[in-house]
Amino acid sequence: MGNKAGEKDTAFLQSELKKTENLEQFLQENSEVLKPKTVQEYLNEMLIKYNLEKSEIIRKSGLSGTYAYQIFDGKKSAGRDKLIQLAFGFPLNLEETQKLLRFGGHNELYVKKKREAFVMYALGKEYDINQVNDLLYQNEEKTFE
Repeated sequence: MGNKAGEKDTAFLQSELKKTENLEQFLQENSEVLKPKTVQEYLNEMLIKYNLEKSEIIRKSGLSGTYAYQIFDGKKSAGRDKLIQLAFGFPLNLEETQKLLRFGGHNELYVKKKREAFVMYALGKEYDINQVNDLLYQNEEKTFE
């Protein structure tokens, strides 16, 4: 049914939605699952999952401390590249990074875009932000600032 207690996967939800006679009841019964997660909530989940401190993630991401703390606290809306930098600060895997981008209201990484293919490769190899920037620079792609 789902991967965690109380969590339903997408295929199951789609199947339930097709079968439902009462949309309002479906929405009510699945309100917790259907509620969009915020970047702040997701980042805090990842802190717990990886047992890391915000300061460590921020340092490893290469972001300005003040700006990054505001992202973690939900006071700033982060651009796509800033979220990707935070992903490298953990490091998150590709699937987790894609979720982070979705929760931030951004497009997922797309393998057919050369720069994004390099980023996806670097995520898979658990590169740090400096290694990613080196890879991008060597291939004449925009680096993370």
